[in-house]
Amino acid sequence: MQIHCLAQMSHFHDEIADMLHREWSELPNWHDRDVIRQRLQSRNAADAQTMTLFATTHEGELMATASIIHYELSDIPEREFWLGEVITAREHRGKGLASALVTRLIAEARAKSIPALWLYTPDQQALYRRFGWQDVEQRNIADEDVTVMVLTGLRSNRC
Repeated sequence: MQIHCLAQMSHFHDEIADMLHREWSELPNWHDRDVIRQRLQSRNAADAQTMTLFATTHEGELMATASIIHYELSDIPEREFWLGEVITAREHRGKGLASALVTRLIAEARAKSIPALWLYTPDQQALYRRFGWQDVEQRNIADEDVTVMVLTGLRSNRC
């Protein structure tokens, strides 16, 4: 497995957009491939604090992706940066890919001096708790009951 930054390998925009669309096309934010593609492009622009990472096999097959997103839920302005769009292709699940991408994104957030990362999940609370995420609230998003979680203390201790 190799982990890549989408900003440096933009030829994967379409493939990642297709993966996200296949998995969640019934949900409002993922029903339009072109909108997903546009979000990926702006999220990975040179001046953005946000980013997308993805994992491939050594042969270049897309295995998984995850992003730092600006205001995924915008109703509470203090919740600025979100971990989201964490997905592993069905044939590659159970290999620790999501954990590897989440670990790397946490390090990237720390390097960017992002003070906290937020996320919401309907069913992966245990995975995120192992990384130190804490439950904040239960909500209904797009007709799905989810847990909103936060990981704080990300600021780097560098001088």
